[in-house]
Amino acid sequence: MFKILGKTGIMALALTLFIGIATSFPASAADSQNTLRQDIIKATAGHKLTTDELNRMSRVLSEIKNNKDEYDLKSKKPNSLDEMVSDLDNKPKIKSLLAENGFTTREYLIASMTLAHSAVAARVGEDKMPNTDPDNVEFVRQHQDAVDALMQTRR
Repeated sequence: MFKILGKTGIMALALTLFIGIATSFPASAADSQNTLRQDIIKATAGHKLTTDELNRMSRVLSEIKNNKDEYDLKSKKPNSLDEMVSDLDNKPKIKSLLAENGFTTREYLIASMTLAHSAVAARVGEDKMPNTDPDNVEFVRQHQDAVDALMQTRR
């Protein structure tokens, strides 16, 4: 069955999924980090998670996990969300996989960052996570087993 992660595991997951996406590529200056952070906050604001989206994200991550050697997962240091999108768009195999699953690169990044942020908020409390949509937190709670399975796929 699914392993339910404790608070420590969820925080580590948050760093990997949400904050990690934005900061695992150290920006050259504080301004560029702030730009990327603000881009993510703006892009995810108002995004509503759906079951269909969760299923498609699961397929993408399963494919990459099962065929790691076929995908170029190295990325340059982004200064903005646009740079993140551009970097992935320049990887035909990844771009094709996303398209096969009904995503543009931007849509996938936004959905994945929204899910990660909401999953952390569902575990630690919305009051501890700024810019959290209560509907997305409720979505995560209603689909906790599927979200946990998705998070296991990332390992």
